[in-house]
Amino acid sequence: MIISVRRSGGSRHIDLLIFDLDGTLADTRADLTAAVNHTLEKLALPPLSMEQVCRYVGDGLETLLSRALGLQHGDLVDNAVRLFRDYYGLHLLDRTRLYPGVRETLEHFRGKRKAIVTNKPLAFSERILAGLEIESHFEVILGGDSTVQRKPHPEPALKVLTLTGVDPRLAAMVGDSPADIEMARQAGLYSVGVTYGLRSAEEVRAAGPDLLLESLPELRHHLR
Repeated sequence: MIISVRRSGGSRHIDLLIFDLDGTLADTRADLTAAVNHTLEKLALPPLSMEQVCRYVGDGLETLLSRALGLQHGDLVDNAVRLFRDYYGLHLLDRTRLYPGVRETLEHFRGKRKAIVTNKPLAFSERILAGLEIESHFEVILGGDSTVQRKPHPEPALKVLTLTGVDPRLAAMVGDSPADIEMARQAGLYSVGVTYGLRSAEEVRAAGPDLLLESLPELRHHLR
């Protein structure tokens, strides 16, 4: 179902599709929540709900854990990052799954160049993509530690454009957070927001994407 389309006029031609990972291609909520709560338990702090963790995801690992710890425990961030990495590295595919229709949508766009831009550390991202057996679809994969600046800064998108040689007017960014939409806007890309991910539909809609969808397979009707 199409929720909102700001640019009309039929399907849009693109040469490059850039995807976010968490909340866009992969449902990572359960494994992220387990890793955050393992970290908090080791630091003698109370657990968080999955809803709380999802609100904190999207701006990089250090920011996620800083938010989870709270201002009064900011001095524990470095230790928390170490604990999280050790645990998540062993459990990042325990319950992580592709969202419905993701594999079919990637196959539909097999003739298009594709990339990943995520604020998740690159090593974790590559392992998830490989474990879910979709890594071969992407010629460029950038994690939160692949560039100096992370989303919503345009640097990751601009790096993908440089590596692929694609004109920004022929590229689209697909993601579930305001950071994805803002990066696309600053880099001159067509922006597609999805509402089934980690952030609320209201947040994604308020970011003002060019196209807003409830499921990834709908993308096939709007980009060619």
